[in-house]
Amino acid sequence: MARKVTFWTKEKNVTIGPINRTHHFFFQVQGQLHVTKRRYCQFALWTPKGLKVERIERDDEFWEANMEAKLERFYMNCLLPEIVDPRHTRSMPIRNPKYIIEEQEKLKERKERLGK
Repeated sequence: MARKVTFWTKEKNVTIGPINRTHHFFFQVQGQLHVTKRRYCQFALWTPKGLKVERIERDDEFWEANMEAKLERFYMNCLLPEIVDPRHTRSMPIRNPKYIIEEQEKLKERKERLGK
């Protein structure tokens, strides 16, 4: 089954356009660039039609506006409590903050409406 690659946008003339900055690959690359303190990476993606390589620069404004606060919140509310007082190793349910539970419920409702 062929998968559609949506990391790059398409121009009207069907040529590959700029990077889709809402794609999860872009978020992942920006996170890795900030954690490793790198200025750029060479992103390579192979498809049956060939190899596409693009240099992606670290974007500090994107990081601050779209990622930093959410990742800090996740770390402080989800990861750190499990590191300090592990529940998984004691066969207890993992702590989920209210905002995580609400998003999981919304996702479940969306899937039910779409019949998935």
